[in-house]
Amino acid sequence: MTVEVLDRGARLRVARRLHLMGGAALMRGLSALVLAGMAAPAIAHAPDLNVPFSAPSNYTAHARLFQERVTRVGKTPVWQIEFQGMNLVVVEGSDGLVLLDTGMNRDVATAALAKIRTQISTKPIKAIIYTHHHPDHVNGAGVFVPPADVARGKVPIFAASNFLKELSDEGVATLPIVAARSAYMFGFSLAGKEAEDFHVGCCGALGKAGKNESAYIPPTQFVDVDGGRDIEIAGVKLHLFHTGGEAASHIAAWLPDYQVLISGDEVQGPTFPNLHSMRGTKMRDANRWIEALRRMERYGAAWMVPMHGPVVEGAPQIKALLTRYEDAIQYTHDQTIRLINKGLTQDDLPDALGPLPDWLRSEPYTTEYYGTAADAARSYYVGYISWFSGDATDLAPTPRVERARREVTLMGGRTPVLAAANRAFEQGDAQWAAELATLLIAIDHQDMEARRLKAAAFRKLGYATYNSNRRGFYLMGALELEGKLQQAGLTARYMNPDNIRKMPVALMLEQIRYKVDPKRAGAAAHTVALTIAGESDPWLLELRNSTLKFRRGEADGAPVVRLDRNALGELVSGNQTVDALVKAGAITGRGSAALKQIFSSLDLTVQPINLVIR
Repeated sequence: MTVEVLDRGARLRVARRLHLMGGAALMRGLSALVLAGMAAPAIAHAPDLNVPFSAPSNYTAHARLFQERVTRVGKTPVWQIEFQGMNLVVVEGSDGLVLLDTGMNRDVATAALAKIRTQISTKPIKAIIYTHHHPDHVNGAGVFVPPADVARGKVPIFAASNFLKELSDEGVATLPIVAARSAYMFGFSLAGKEAEDFHVGCCGALGKAGKNESAYIPPTQFVDVDGGRDIEIAGVKLHLFHTGGEAASHIAAWLPDYQVLISGDEVQGPTFPNLHSMRGTKMRDANRWIEALRRMERYGAAWMVPMHGPVVEGAPQIKALLTRYEDAIQYTHDQTIRLINKGLTQDDLPDALGPLPDWLRSEPYTTEYYGTAADAARSYYVGYISWFSGDATDLAPTPRVERARREVTLMGGRTPVLAAANRAFEQGDAQWAAELATLLIAIDHQDMEARRLKAAAFRKLGYATYNSNRRGFYLMGALELEGKLQQAGLTARYMNPDNIRKMPVALMLEQIRYKVDPKRAGAAAHTVALTIAGESDPWLLELRNSTLKFRRGEADGAPVVRLDRNALGELVSGNQTVDALVKAGAITGRGSAALKQIFSSLDLTVQPINLVIR
C-alpha cells in the first residue's frame, strides 16, 4: 500500500472529530462517502457493555510452547531450566558448575536450585554469568552462592563492562514508572479467565509475585563491549562476547568444545522481538541487534539455548531462525527510516509501515506475540529524530484537559459525545469509542458512564489481540477504569522496599538523585560526607540548586555522619527519618543536620500511578 493511501487513516480520525463538531463546511475536499458513513442515527439506549471473554486460538496455542522443565542439551554438559517466565542455564564442569542468569527473585532461584540439585548435579557453583541487566536475569544470585564468597573473589560473577550503568539507567532512574507500566504490560492483577489464558509472549506465565525478594549480587568480572573474553571454569571453556541488542549490556556465550551457543535474549523467545518495550526502556539499537545475530550465526552452532523459550537444535534450523529474525528486525528498522525520510511522523508510521510482509512471517519467531513493528516504528522516530513532528503547533500545545474540554464543547457537550461513543461501540468500532470516552474522562475522572464504556472497548480490543503486551495494557486498563485495581502493592514485583534497602550504596544514592523536589530544595546548598560501615571510602553527598550529586572520595571539609547500609536504606526507602535514626543511635556525627536538610528536600512518597485515568 502506498503512503498516500495509508495516510487516509490519519485524515479519517480528524474527519470524525470535525464531523462531531458540526463543521461540514470544514470538510471540503474529504469524501462525502466518509462523512455519510459517520452520520448514522444516534442510539437512544446504552449498548450492552458485557464483553464475553475470548482469546485468539494462536495466542492460546502459543502458551503451550512454554513448559516448566529441565532439558539437557543433547549429550553436552549444558542444561536449560525453563521456569516461570524465564530460563537459567547450567554448564557442568569437572568439579563445579557455571550458572548463566539467576532468575527474577529469591523464590524463583530457590526453586531453580532445587531442580539443579535433584536433576543435574550437587557440584558447587564456581561462577555466574549475567547475560544482561534485566531483573529476571540477575535477582537470584545470592541463593546460588554466598555473597561473602563473591566478595572474596572465590566465585566470580561476569557481566558486560556497561552492565552497572545500564542497570542504573533502566533499573533505578525510572523504576517507579517502569514498575507501574510493567504491572499493566504483564497483567499482574488479572483474574479468572483473563489470568488463566494470559501469558507473556516471550516467556510464558510469570507465576505468582510472592515477596519478590531480591538476592542480587553485583558483578565482579567484566567483558569489554568492544571485544570478548575467554574463560575456563571447572575445565569448561567459554567465549563470552558482547552483543548489545535486546539490552545494551547484553553478552552471549559460545562453548567451542560442544558447539553450543547460549544466546540470552538476543533471540527473545518464540516471538517477534520487543524492539521497543512499552513498559519503558531506552531505544534498543536495531543495528547492534542485527550485528549480534550475524555474529551468532557465524559460529555455526549445533545447539542454541535462549533465556526465554525452548532449545533450538540443528545448525540449519538455527541459521534459518537467526537469518529470518535478523531480516525481520532490519526490515522494520530500515523501512521506518525510509518513511521518516519521506516526512512521516510517529503518529503516521504504524499505518504506513503496516504488518510484516508474508515473506518475513514464520510461526512463531516472527509473529507479534511480544513485540510489534508498529511500536518499534514509534520508538525509532523519537530515538532518531525527536518528539517534535516539525509542525510548530506541537511546540506549545493546549494542555490535554483543556483541549478535551474545548473539543467536547465544540461537539455539543457531553451528551452527544457519549451518544457517539456508544454508537461507535455498538457498531463494532471499539477504538473510536475509547477515543471519544477518553475526552469525557479527561474532563471528569468520575464520569463512570464514560469509564465503563471505555473499559468495555478495551476488553473488546484486548480479547481480539494475540500480542501479550497490548493485551495486558488493555485488560489492566479496563480494571483501572472500573475501579477494580488494588493500586497498593501493584508494583511490588519491582518496588519491594526490602530490595531497595539491599541495593549497593551507589544505586541507593543514584535513586534519590531523581527525587529532589525543587519547591523544597530551591537554591540551597548542603554537603555531607557519609562514612558507611564496611565501606573503605566515604561518599560525598551534595545538594546544590535542586540537584543532588554524589561521589566517592575525601570529605573535603564536609561534616561527617556515620551510619550503616541498613540505616541508609531506611532513609532512601522513606521508612525512617534522619531525626528518628539519630535518636536511635543509627546515625552519629556532626553532619546529621546537613543530612536532614538534604533528605527533607526529597520527595520520597510512593503514590499509586494511574496510566489511564489522568
